[in-house]
Amino acid sequence: MKAPGLRPFLFFSVLCLLLAGGCGKKDDPTAPVAVAPGKVRDFAVRPRGNAIVVSFVLPEKNNDGSLLADLAGFTVLRSEQPFARECKDCPKRFLVIGDIDYKTYLMNNPQGGAIEYSDSALTVQTVYTYRVMGYDADKRPGVPVTGPDTYWDVPSAPPRAVRAELQGKSVVLRWEVPATLQDGAAFEGPVAYNLYRRTPETSFPLVPINSEPIAALSCRDRGIIKDSDYVYTLRAIRQVRESAIESEASAEIAVNTTDHTPPRVPTGLVAVPTATGMVLKWDENEEEDLAGYNLYRRATGEARPVRVNDAPIGRGGFTDAAVVKNRTYAYTVTAVDDATVPNESQPSEEVVITCTF
Repeated sequence: MKAPGLRPFLFFSVLCLLLAGGCGKKDDPTAPVAVAPGKVRDFAVRPRGNAIVVSFVLPEKNNDGSLLADLAGFTVLRSEQPFARECKDCPKRFLVIGDIDYKTYLMNNPQGGAIEYSDSALTVQTVYTYRVMGYDADKRPGVPVTGPDTYWDVPSAPPRAVRAELQGKSVVLRWEVPATLQDGAAFEGPVAYNLYRRTPETSFPLVPINSEPIAALSCRDRGIIKDSDYVYTLRAIRQVRESAIESEASAEIAVNTTDHTPPRVPTGLVAVPTATGMVLKWDENEEEDLAGYNLYRRATGEARPVRVNDAPIGRGGFTDAAVVKNRTYAYTVTAVDDATVPNESQPSEEVVITCTF
């Protein structure tokens, strides 16, 4: 005799096994990822003058890899700790300090490029950390990007007595060491410099033209185009712990790169008569913009010298085959540069010689 109720129990057990085997094992349900702007790119923090400048470039995509089509703006956050109470291992407390509406920024900066935010609400001897994240039209925050710790203190005063001079194909700048910090206190410790260049139609870039801080009191800018106008400024760098703090900009220096300076006068001109003509040699100049030399000849009885060469002579020597035996000649040589309107030096000392071949 079967136990009462056993058959329904067995039937229910078999049914459960069949349902489990037929449907398979299901994964735990996962909430869908909210689509929001991805990380901003080229995030940089630059302490300079009376502010810390945060800059970045738009995200390329959303956080899920989809097209960035609904970007509305950016939120800038900051944490801070006094030097005296700095705790590197403690969690940072970030507070919102700024909002950048993307459309408004584009209207005010139609040239595009990096987006900048300047924070001037600073306290000396404080370490600041910045964070930026984009948001979409629904105010949905994107992926945050956090910068390095920035150690803020009183910047240096700007470099003094900045001057510039065109030398050949480059501009040479010189300056004097800042005497104090920005607040008038004595400047102690090493100082370096960053050099910035712009054209009259543009603003100074965020990044200096030097790849490494300049330790000397002069530098040479070779990245110029001739017959152009440039404006330069310098900033002194005060190193505060791990941070390089730039000063306010120095007075601006305008330079025109149209060359009006001739090369130096060639020296060492000698002449030797030979069977093939008059061989002339001279010491070569060392200017970087040197195009070559012009050789002039004046025969006895002639009032003015005649240029021997059609194009500038590229080296310190030339053979003049258009000479006549037993006739006396006077030679001079000049140097010419490669300016748009070439500059020519004064003539060298004259060499007088009789052709004996």
